[in-house]
Amino acid sequence: MRQTVTLLGDYFFYAFSTLSIICILAVLLTPARSFIIADLYQQLDINGQKRALASFAEKLAHAGLAPASFTPQLLIRKRSREMLVLSDDTVVASYPVSLGRSPVGIKLRGTDHKTPEGQYYICNKIEGHRYHLFLQINYPSPDDAKRGAVQQIIKPGEEARIEAAWQQMHPPPVDTALGGPLGIHGFGAETNWTTDGSIGLHNIHMEELYWNIATGTPVAIIP
Repeated sequence: MRQTVTLLGDYFFYAFSTLSIICILAVLLTPARSFIIADLYQQLDINGQKRALASFAEKLAHAGLAPASFTPQLLIRKRSREMLVLSDDTVVASYPVSLGRSPVGIKLRGTDHKTPEGQYYICNKIEGHRYHLFLQINYPSPDDAKRGAVQQIIKPGEEARIEAAWQQMHPPPVDTALGGPLGIHGFGAETNWTTDGSIGLHNIHMEELYWNIATGTPVAIIP
């Protein structure tokens, strides 16, 4: 009796394994495999795009704004560790943020663990970042470069490169002592933990931000 049960179990295992292999091969070998895989990713909503668009649409409606009239601006208050998403003077959303490990004061070097202060804008958007999603800000700015040159942290030629990138609206050089690339990304806002001074958000908030603002969006970071 025991031997019969064991044999039935073996047969079931082999049958299940064979059926699984056939199903996988059918998906991989069918001409429609790309559509099947794409549909699967859409259903899983890997980067939260569908949820984020729907959730942010509700926030816009609650603020009395139509999507066409949304003119985003980001305001990051370091002291209260919060980010406000504004449209002109209307607050659309508020998110808690994390800062660099040494949050007080302006950023002078790439290694000082500080979050910069000043006027910036979103200069690049990156999916598949090691911290989920990434909105790069154009740090260092010309003001950061001028300060760095006066304090002899960078060379005059490097200041000129940063200024040129700003004028051409290109991402700034990130190979100077000022550091970079810096930006806004996911992986949590519980504590001040970023080593480069970037701004961290909870992933669910980062998804809302990433999928609803474009490059060129102004970013103000204040003490």
